[in-house]
Amino acid sequence: MSDLRTDIRTAADAAVLEARVLAAAARTIRLLPAILATTNPLDALARLRFEPIGHHPIQDRALNVVEQLNQTFTCLASLRAAAWILSRHPECSPLRLNLGTASGSDIEAVDGSLAAETFAAVTPTNNDKLRGDIRKVSQTTARLKYVFYLCPQHAPSEPSPARERPDVKVVSLGWVSTVAELPDAPAR
Repeated sequence: MSDLRTDIRTAADAAVLEARVLAAAARTIRLLPAILATTNPLDALARLRFEPIGHHPIQDRALNVVEQLNQTFTCLASLRAAAWILSRHPECSPLRLNLGTASGSDIEAVDGSLAAETFAAVTPTNNDKLRGDIRKVSQTTARLKYVFYLCPQHAPSEPSPARERPDVKVVSLGWVSTVAELPDAPAR
């Protein structure tokens, strides 16, 4: 993902960006039936992996579908974490979201009072991601330190202190299907 920084002040700001993420997903989903119907299986997978037929979740540019998948859920984790933070710590507004390769914590209060790392994974322990993010955010000087994650198999949770760094709070954002919110989404 390219360097993308954006400041948000309210949960409504996060919702606007999430709508862009969902719209990009809808545009790509509409392309898939034709791709899958007209090629052999390996060619279809190769197109999804290598051709820029997907859409960046925030910026107006093409991506391969595999990269779109990764970036979509990373963006959703950051946006939902930002909304969570603003609902519980409105004094930390505005928040700076460092999406992609932007340096710094994934989410930072502009005044430096909060730092958070975010990710989406099948399980939070995949690739030691949770431990690595706890370590990274613990090294900041922020007063409030969080790690948020999206995981389909985990229910949303209240903050709990990280075992190895109790000053860092870990929060599962759970998983909320957004199919009903997608423009032109097929009924299930």
